[in-house]
Amino acid sequence: MLRKFMKKYPHTPPKESVTDGCEDEENTLPDVNQVYEKWKSLSTNEVIRDAILNNQIPRAQGYFRAQQKPTKNLSELMQAGLTLTYDCLLKKDLQEAKKLLRNMGFAVKKELHRICCFTADRELRDFLVESLQDYLSDEEKEMVKFVHFVENLYSSSAHAVESPLSSSLLQVEDFDPRYSVVLEQVMSCEVGITEQRNPNSFMVILDWAKWWDNIAKERICLSTESDIAIQSCSPEVLWTYLTSRHNWAKISNWIEIFQSGEHSTTWPTLTAEIVNQNTYCSSYMRNEILDKLARERIFIPSELADFGQLLARLSGTGGVMQDPHLVPVYQSGEGLDFHSCFILYCLKHELRYLLYTYLDYYGLRPSNCPLLEDGALHVAHPWFEFLMRIREVADNPADKSMAFQASLANAQMLIPSNQGSVSSMLLEGHTLMALATIMFAPGGIDQVMQKKEDVGDSLWKVDPQLLKMALAPYPKLRAALFPQITPHGIPPPDISLYHLLQSLHPFDPSRLFGWQSANLLSTCDFSNDLPHFSCPDLVNKYAITERLDFSYYLQHGRPSYAFATFLVQQLVKSSSPKQLIQRVSTEAYNLGLAHFTVPAVAAACIAFLELLGVGSFKLRIDLKVANVILKHWCTNTEESQHSSLQHTLAEKLQNLLEGNRSAEELLTHLENATWEIIQRKNIKRVSFEAGQEWSLMAQFCRLHGITLSMAYLQACAQEDEWLQFVVFAQLHNYQPEEVKSLLKDFSPILQDHLTLAFQNLQFVSQEKAPSCTVVKKEPDKESEPIKDLFEVLYKCQESTNPWRYLLSEAVRQNAPVLGVLAACFQEADVLQCLCVWVVMSSDDVTVSEITKHIDDSVEYHEWNLHDLSLMWKVLLGTRKSKQLVRGFQLFQKDCPWVYMLEMYELCTEHKNYQEAKLKIQEFQKCLQSVADSADTQIPVEWMESQASLLLKLMMQQCPTQYELGKLLQLLADVEYTFVSSGKDLYPDFQKLSRLAQLLQETSISVDHSLLTDYSVETLQYVCGKILNQLQKKGLFVLARQVADLAELPVDNLLVDEVSQELQSLKQRGQWQRKETRINFWKKCHECFKNSLISSLVASEFFLCQANDKPATKSPLSFKEQLLAIQEKCMLLTMAGHWLSNSTPPFLEQLEEVEKRIWLCHISQQTLLMSTASRFAWQVSVCGELTFEDATKEFLFSNLPALNSPKYLKLEGFPNKDVASNCRLGAAEQDALNILVGSLLDGGCIHEASRVSRYFEFYNQDLSLVLHCRALASGEAQTTDFHPSIKVILTTGAALNGEMRHPRKRIPSMSNVASSFVQCPEDNLVKDQVVKDLQILINECRHGKSYCHQVLSLYELSKELGFSFNDISTQDSDTVLREVLSSQQPDRYKKAQAFITTQGLKAEAVAALIADEVVQALLSSTQSKGQGMTQIYNPRDGKEAFLQLAKLCQDPILVGTKLLDKISSISNGELECTVELLILAHDCFSLTCHMEGISRVLQAARHLSHKHLAPNEEYSLMVRLVTGIGRYNDMTYIFDLLHENHRFEMLLRKNVVSNGNLKTALLDYIKRCLPGDSEKHNMVAFCFSMCREIGENHESAARVQLKIIESQPWEVTPELKKSLVKILSFLKDAAESYSKNSCIRRASQCVKLAKLVTLQLHFVNNNQNVQLINLQRNELMTCILSLPRFYQASIVAEAYDFIPDWAEVLYQHVIVRGDFAYLEELKQQHQLQHSLFEEISTKFKQYKGDAGASQNLKRLLQYCEDVYLFYKMAYEHNFTDIANKLLKEPQTGCYLKDRIAS
Repeated sequence: MLRKFMKKYPHTPPKESVTDGCEDEENTLPDVNQVYEKWKSLSTNEVIRDAILNNQIPRAQGYFRAQQKPTKNLSELMQAGLTLTYDCLLKKDLQEAKKLLRNMGFAVKKELHRICCFTADRELRDFLVESLQDYLSDEEKEMVKFVHFVENLYSSSAHAVESPLSSSLLQVEDFDPRYSVVLEQVMSCEVGITEQRNPNSFMVILDWAKWWDNIAKERICLSTESDIAIQSCSPEVLWTYLTSRHNWAKISNWIEIFQSGEHSTTWPTLTAEIVNQNTYCSSYMRNEILDKLARERIFIPSELADFGQLLARLSGTGGVMQDPHLVPVYQSGEGLDFHSCFILYCLKHELRYLLYTYLDYYGLRPSNCPLLEDGALHVAHPWFEFLMRIREVADNPADKSMAFQASLANAQMLIPSNQGSVSSMLLEGHTLMALATIMFAPGGIDQVMQKKEDVGDSLWKVDPQLLKMALAPYPKLRAALFPQITPHGIPPPDISLYHLLQSLHPFDPSRLFGWQSANLLSTCDFSNDLPHFSCPDLVNKYAITERLDFSYYLQHGRPSYAFATFLVQQLVKSSSPKQLIQRVSTEAYNLGLAHFTVPAVAAACIAFLELLGVGSFKLRIDLKVANVILKHWCTNTEESQHSSLQHTLAEKLQNLLEGNRSAEELLTHLENATWEIIQRKNIKRVSFEAGQEWSLMAQFCRLHGITLSMAYLQACAQEDEWLQFVVFAQLHNYQPEEVKSLLKDFSPILQDHLTLAFQNLQFVSQEKAPSCTVVKKEPDKESEPIKDLFEVLYKCQESTNPWRYLLSEAVRQNAPVLGVLAACFQEADVLQCLCVWVVMSSDDVTVSEITKHIDDSVEYHEWNLHDLSLMWKVLLGTRKSKQLVRGFQLFQKDCPWVYMLEMYELCTEHKNYQEAKLKIQEFQKCLQSVADSADTQIPVEWMESQASLLLKLMMQQCPTQYELGKLLQLLADVEYTFVSSGKDLYPDFQKLSRLAQLLQETSISVDHSLLTDYSVETLQYVCGKILNQLQKKGLFVLARQVADLAELPVDNLLVDEVSQELQSLKQRGQWQRKETRINFWKKCHECFKNSLISSLVASEFFLCQANDKPATKSPLSFKEQLLAIQEKCMLLTMAGHWLSNSTPPFLEQLEEVEKRIWLCHISQQTLLMSTASRFAWQVSVCGELTFEDATKEFLFSNLPALNSPKYLKLEGFPNKDVASNCRLGAAEQDALNILVGSLLDGGCIHEASRVSRYFEFYNQDLSLVLHCRALASGEAQTTDFHPSIKVILTTGAALNGEMRHPRKRIPSMSNVASSFVQCPEDNLVKDQVVKDLQILINECRHGKSYCHQVLSLYELSKELGFSFNDISTQDSDTVLREVLSSQQPDRYKKAQAFITTQGLKAEAVAALIADEVVQALLSSTQSKGQGMTQIYNPRDGKEAFLQLAKLCQDPILVGTKLLDKISSISNGELECTVELLILAHDCFSLTCHMEGISRVLQAARHLSHKHLAPNEEYSLMVRLVTGIGRYNDMTYIFDLLHENHRFEMLLRKNVVSNGNLKTALLDYIKRCLPGDSEKHNMVAFCFSMCREIGENHESAARVQLKIIESQPWEVTPELKKSLVKILSFLKDAAESYSKNSCIRRASQCVKLAKLVTLQLHFVNNNQNVQLINLQRNELMTCILSLPRFYQASIVAEAYDFIPDWAEVLYQHVIVRGDFAYLEELKQQHQLQHSLFEEISTKFKQYKGDAGASQNLKRLLQYCEDVYLFYKMAYEHNFTDIANKLLKEPQTGCYLKDRIAS
């Protein structure tokens, strides 16, 4: 890095002048000495104040630098200025404060606003708020009002003592982590109370309030807990506040008001939703709140949503059966009310008796609870249906149908597999139950056996045969119900069942069964009500009553009934109740074990035992053991054996009371089951969780008095788990012998350790607990006899103040234990007890030191916090912390101070800083909670102050810097902050820790004054001294870090570092290398730049280096002189560069520096022009680093402040008359003349004019340039020009006049320069200004291009109607825009000429075109800007844009700019984006720029997929693809249009004529959509492609044929539809082919269409004949099978097949005699002679029968050849035909001639 080479450079006193041999380089101000003399009598602050107010800050820096004061640095000086500003504000001197800020370069109101926000002075803040009323926003004004409210709220004395503001801020931090910064300021800075102005006046910094939201503000107000705050607070925040602090009193008060329903002015409205969402307290208080609300029928939504939780809440508030109901309005998520939900809950958990009681309590019936009639519930729970039917019988005892339904429900419970009906009872063998049910059936037994007429009759009507079979065991009853017909056919007497019952006692049909209509014997005198078991008359006469004991109810799971029965029946009458209870509890125990698998019975037994007052723990353990063992057994056995295993285990459980053998046997099974449970739960074999599983085994053993199982201990020993071994043995109280016997299973080492440890253990018996005794330590001194402890205790009871007596005795007897006993009294002062205990526990020296300030007797001294402070200071001063720690643990175990003492002990004795960090964090948390609760005997302020002193003591006690660094690091990590007050109690541990770390590797130590009396000023003072030491040691990197830590300026430090490096380079001899110097100066610049040092300091450094050139004894060579000049020029340029970065720049200093730079340029040029050394300079190697190249980076000549318009005016420019006044010599003037000429050629007119004015130098060309501009702008007339200029104009005009007549047609130079205007020559001549400008241009040698620009601008101003000043002051883009927007036909040529003349860069032209195009596109899409003149109109088309784009030399730049503009367009302007992509593509296409085209295509793809398609901008997608025209690269747009069913948009108007699109679409469909004939047809129709349409239709038809061919042939409706579709395709194909004159293809389609038509004919007639998709070898068979000729002809034509017509005719005509077939053939074709011959041959071949012979004979009649007819008749022995032919006169002669020949 650069710093290791730096060295401090020397400073020059301000009174000395610095020169470099040139008198004019630097002038000393005349009044500097006077100012310095004035400042010597002023203090530092007064000097700074005077310098700032008089704008002499740099001079003040020089003054302080001479005196070597810290304020020589600009940052220090500015900080002092800010301090002075703050003092002025405190004095209410606002004007001077503003002037100070303004002169220092600050934004005045912004800086005042910042001071207002962060000041800790309340009066100053209010003053600034009043002054900044116009600057503050409305939000800040409201914030100020709230701050005033908070300050007034906490300004009372009571609040000042309790300091609620800090508490409220802590609460804000708990609520939102964003306020942690505010909290840190409150805890660590003195901002809570103003500067001791008023102890009760609280102050809140405005910046705090900026971070407070509304909730935080309410909580801050709530911390006072005033009625106003509670009333104005929102209920949510108030409820959160109260519950988080467990303020039960106010919560209860609020709830009571809320429950009463009365409107309260004290409390806001409370709702259940608020309680549900904003309760932040412990679970206990939450339950208390919810219970209190539930008693008033208020429930939160979360519990209403969880019915189980709601029932649990109701169980604690009186149960679910209360009148009125606690939840009158309830609706579950399924829309059910409370009763319905409770019914479902009871059904789910099989709570039968509870449900019965609940229904009776609320009188629920199906009429008011429809869920009770839910058939699905009755089916799922048969007992529920039976319950409902029994309740209906009880409600309507006279309704026999209710009894009938109850009987059916009872049957459903007994026969769950079948429907409850009379038939199912008979089928299952329950005949008597069926008969009993029949007695209540509608119509009685006579109607039961009748035919079923309705579906509902199936429940009670039965098949007579089924009933007859079921009554077989009862023959008499069957005979009565089914009488037999007598042999003689006489029917049996009409005797019913009721007649038979007449003789049976006690059944009397005349009095019973009156409700049955079939009972004709009943009388009307008796009741017809349905009898039941509870009828009093029947019970008294006929019932056999049996008293049910408690075991019956236990077996039915009803413990309360069992207990009541036991009380009434047995316990009341017993004379020995204890023995009776013992016996009954044993029976209940046995009953529970016998039914251990029935949870209801087992739970009932447990509850019964508890009601009896007998412990149920043994029964519960045994039940748990039984279930564990049974589950273990059932895991490895089949389900069929589970019942036997259950029975076996029940027997073993019954034997538990008889002896231990059964218990030991069960223990073995329990051990196995426990191992299996551990394995199943994936628990480690020996672990704490495994030990919990084994606890059941230990309890079982102890309850049954058997030896404890050693299985788990043995496993622990085998795995060397000694800790689990010891814990389990101790927990379950194993005997020593049992434990020691297992030690042999441990490893030898552990075995020895445990054996040694167990030797001295004292095992305590489980039956007897050890007695507790008080042991008193013997005192060291036996000065007086020790009284008995109990005597002291008795005497203290006699005292009026017992605890005071014990404390005095503790001092007198030197017995600290009495202080502990004194603290046990409720009224005792624990603080005094603590002090006495600490004093009495110390040695004599410590006691004397602690008590030396006590004047009275120590025994009766009132101990206070002051005494406690002295105690810990003395004890900790001697590093005796154990007594303090023990004392606080005894007396103040909840006090936060305990953690600080433990932290002290960990740091000083154990050096355990990590654990100490946790302790101090606990101290902070505990201290904060104590501050919130305000419930502590030791004030928080005291603990805070003592903690500060303790930390300072610890830092002072650190013996080494290493330990001090560790302690500071600890305190920095915990970020310690205060709680109680705003006092600055603690130093900035972060900075101290960082400082210690930085100095750790050095010999420099941290000054103890910084540790004891920390402040920002002290830190900066100490760090300043450390900086000096580090600088002397050369540790600049470390010094910079220390400066950053203390916020000290580093400007001078960097300068010293750089100077040291410079000196190092010179000493090592590297400085002579040019590259080394150049790189060094550039590194200096980068170092200053990265470190953000002051521009003035950096500039001063480079100026000093430029001036600091040591004199040399020997003359320098030419090269050395040149390099020295170039280096000095570079340093001056860098100094000017840094000055130019100042805000605002120092113009006078800049001009002075620039003047010195030009002196260097002149010297260099003079040296190069010298004759002696003209050839001494060699050209530099290519790529060699030079000073000139490095200087170009820091040029500042184009600074706007320097390029003032005054330099372009003639005023102040030296004319030819004063040229002699130039300060330069002749050689230097010649050099300057060359340099100015180069400036003019480069267009640097401002700089050339400045240089000429610096040296009062006259240059002819510069004068002409300035006169050109003055003439064009109208600032001067030719009459005002210098005579030398007038001579030039006169001479030029005369020459032009002479040359104009003989050479009219030759254009002048001005015409060439202004060719873009293209005005007639006569008009140009008329303009005298143009003529004069042309003359001056012709005369000018350098700067001619600038003059041409002036001429062009002048002519352009005339053309556009503007003044020259308006045109010249505008930038070139604006002028070019005006030219293009003029709407002249030749505007593009003018614009091109303007671009060429002005030398506009292609990038600027491209940017202008892009901006205008985007603006025009946006205006067109937004329907704006019709009245505005634009250089581009989208409606002009592509050619207009290309003409505009060609104005740029490189159209690629226009395309690139257009692409870059896309990112700045909103997503809603998609049309504009599309057009930009198209125009950019046109630009790239002009030059075939493939990279740009690729970018456009990528952007188009992204736009289509991400924006156009999601927004359904399909028209823009079409515009995009057609505008770009690269269809093969943009097929994804075709895909998107196809996927979104917008493909037809490509075929709209103005698109069809695009041949490329046609080709691309067809190619796309063939490649990507080969099966989509609809798309192909659409494109074909659009482009009139009939042949392709026909091919599509034909292809579709053949595809359908292939589909039919691939399936088995079967006549189906689908086949008909397919044939119709094929026929339609073929017709369309034939039509399309014919339109395109494709006759052959059309004919093929027609033939195939006929075949399909024929096939469709057969299919419609349900004829299973296949004609389509036939193979070649199947065609003949098919043709022969067709009955008609036209059908065969259609098949043959369709397949292009020529059949054997002879064979066809032979089969149809000869064999079948179908001459109609022949007639059809004859109509279509002529019968050839060969056909008859072939048929004849086939007849001979097949040897036809007589019928065939007759058909052949008939066929021959159709032969027109007479000879062939005769020949075939003769061959087949048709003699009658042959003779007939011979005899007929028409044929006879012919035949005879033929026969003869």
